[in-house]
Amino acid sequence: FTLIEFLYYNYRMLPELTLSQILLLSVLFIVFVLLLSIIRLVRRLKRKSDISLNEQNRALIASQRLNKVILQSLNFHDVIQKIAETIPNELYFNTGIVAVIERISQVIKKVGVSSTPEAEEQIKVLVDSFSKIGISLSDPNNYMAKATRENKHLITNDLYNVLGPVLTKEQSRNIQNLIGTKTAVVYPIYGSMETVIGVFVAGTRKKEEDLSKYELAIIQNFVDGAGIAMEHAILYSNLRKTSEQLKVANTKLQELDRLKDEFVSLASHELRTPMTVIKSYLWMMLDKKNVSTLSEKQKTYIDRAYTSTQRLINLVNDMLNVSRIESGRLTLAMQPLDLANLITTVHTEMLPKATEQKINLQFARPLQALPQVQADPERVEQVLINLIGNSLKFTPENGTIKIEVSNNPLE
Repeated sequence: FTLIEFLYYNYRMLPELTLSQILLLSVLFIVFVLLLSIIRLVRRLKRKSDISLNEQNRALIASQRLNKVILQSLNFHDVIQKIAETIPNELYFNTGIVAVIERISQVIKKVGVSSTPEAEEQIKVLVDSFSKIGISLSDPNNYMAKATRENKHLITNDLYNVLGPVLTKEQSRNIQNLIGTKTAVVYPIYGSMETVIGVFVAGTRKKEEDLSKYELAIIQNFVDGAGIAMEHAILYSNLRKTSEQLKVANTKLQELDRLKDEFVSLASHELRTPMTVIKSYLWMMLDKKNVSTLSEKQKTYIDRAYTSTQRLINLVNDMLNVSRIESGRLTLAMQPLDLANLITTVHTEMLPKATEQKINLQFARPLQALPQVQADPERVEQVLINLIGNSLKFTPENGTIKIEVSNNPLE
């Protein structure tokens, strides 16, 4: 009854009221009803505000959790599994699935699924099946493939739309019943280059119409952060794989280098022996006792053969020394050495070659005796021969090469 009706039926029980008093009571009643309506409206708005605040807190906690995932590990499999676990732990959805796209094969293959004790065996089958079979991005029915093609999130109440054809309808519905999922939301995951690198599936026990826009927004924000974490993990995984490949290649190169050193060392030894024998026979033919029996042309040919043989021996010795240096097997026989005497010996050996090239090779022996030094005579002699040999090679005809040695007591 309205106030007017109440007064009409009960006017005998009330004292007589004037019209103005009746109108006043009516106004007061209307004001009272308005106040009740305002109070109920305020309570409803406050409840919505509390819900919004709770959703924001959940989004913030999920973001913090994701940051920890990014910082704690760069192992690819750990990252996708931790992202999947974040769904039931932080966002209060009951299931999380993270699937990764293999760029070359264009197949959704690697997958991480949040732990669910009730469906542990079925989830193991799911993970194994994804690893072996995968889902083609061109699959017309699978929602994960469709979400990557259409670049938008999709919602379904049948997990077979997400897991088929990797799992059968019976297997998919069995998992859905065990974990109690009523609605699955499928989001494409983007990398920094705005390319789809994976798919994120959030399962909830709510019906599609009961999902709020805040919950969907939370998942979207979470997926954006998950894309960064996954991309970093993929880059790290690729770098680690490349590093391992380079390490294997480097080991092979070291082995090849070792085999090369062994070959050069062996070849040098094997070549030096016959070359030394040839040189000895040629030297015997050029000996004073035998040279008289040779014609000038024969002597010239044998002399050239002797010189070429000596060059080959020197070349073999250089190869052997380089091999020893690279392998760290070069040893020095250190002993007291008179540099003046050694230079005199080398000068005497190189003088015929300089005369043949019409180059004046001079050595000014110091007037005062030089102090002896600790050195390997064979190596120093080799250095001197190489230096003088290079000088003869680049000095023009009728040029002069001077060899000088001195002692500076201040140094």
